[in-house]
Amino acid sequence: MQSLVGAALVWGNVLSVEAKSLTKQIDGFFGPSGVMLDVGASPSGVPPHTAHFTSSSLATAGLLVKLLASNASAFPAISTAPGLTFRYDSDTQLFERSSASLGPVFVERAQTLGRGKFDLGVSYLFIDFEEWMGNDLDRLTFPLSQDSPSSPFGNDTATVRFNKFQLRSHVVSFFATHGITDRWDVNLLLPLIVTSWDARARVQLDSTEEVNFSDNTFSGHDTKTGVGDLLLRTKYHLFHYETFNVALGSSLRIPTGNENNFQGTGDTITEPFVALSQESGRFHIHVSTGMSFNFDDSDRSRVHYAGGVTVRLVEQLAFLLDVIGSSNLTTDQISTKVPQFSNGTSLPSPALPPTPSGFTRVALPLRTDIVDLGGGVKGNVGALTGFITFFVPLNTDGLRADWSPAAGLEVNF
Repeated sequence: MQSLVGAALVWGNVLSVEAKSLTKQIDGFFGPSGVMLDVGASPSGVPPHTAHFTSSSLATAGLLVKLLASNASAFPAISTAPGLTFRYDSDTQLFERSSASLGPVFVERAQTLGRGKFDLGVSYLFIDFEEWMGNDLDRLTFPLSQDSPSSPFGNDTATVRFNKFQLRSHVVSFFATHGITDRWDVNLLLPLIVTSWDARARVQLDSTEEVNFSDNTFSGHDTKTGVGDLLLRTKYHLFHYETFNVALGSSLRIPTGNENNFQGTGDTITEPFVALSQESGRFHIHVSTGMSFNFDDSDRSRVHYAGGVTVRLVEQLAFLLDVIGSSNLTTDQISTKVPQFSNGTSLPSPALPPTPSGFTRVALPLRTDIVDLGGGVKGNVGALTGFITFFVPLNTDGLRADWSPAAGLEVNF
């Protein structure tokens, strides 16, 4: 897998990056024809030539770009009722708290906001993607071989070493929930995302010949700002028995984010879910699960699951601990079309990019289980509720950060 990740990151050199999406810039890190290195003459009589390394790197480049695009935008969303919950007492004509707990932040609970209530808030999440399938993106090292081993210089190989590869997202989410009835909530969430990419790599020719060769160093960076995918959600409090509660809900993810800048999935997704919660003294236990159905690519459909506990430390302060995860329902076939070259590796000087002789489609089967642990604190003063939490991965599947901080503030009225 490490060689797959490494090769996938080296398609093209960045030119005029301002007008290109982040996926195009990663594709273009070494140029659209792959890696080409000018090699000088050797004492043994090997003439100057251009070593051309393309097929393996181009074949995997588009695959990783697609993997990054779908994974980088799959961050956890604030729950529909992250703060205080109420019910209306028709006898007193006043609102009373329906739960003594402040509840979870990123996991759905069964309680709803309360008839006529509004909840407005903003949250911030920082993600520094550092690993793909357990491989450190910042220290990738992988070999390249030439396209035409039958040519006079077909045995030339090269090693690519990434000194730096950063993909970071700053996610500011704005959300609003309205209680239509005591049992029925509707919610809207729209993220604003700043995504930055920064990479440096060095290519070293591996040769048993003594040749004149200077290491080539490549670099590229850019930052993109845009909205993410819009979430429309609803939840209905189905029933309760003493302190045990059950709710059903559904969400619709509309692809308003730019997939090419790692800010959206590019797909329309719906997810029906069920949420259970139980209060016992200072403890609030919550569990939710749902199935996300992808209308544009059924192989991307996933099952989501989450659960945890909120512990009331004092009346207005709670400790949160949750496990949040998702898994493929079926194996996802990631595919992309790449150019093929058959015009040899010996090029005139100065070297000119070869012309593709055709195109082929390559595919990669993929299954991932993304499981994170979230812990933090949540506090309340009057109508204001705030939280600070941190996520750490519990496994190495997919595109992951070592840890991710999150914070938010909301007002209930």
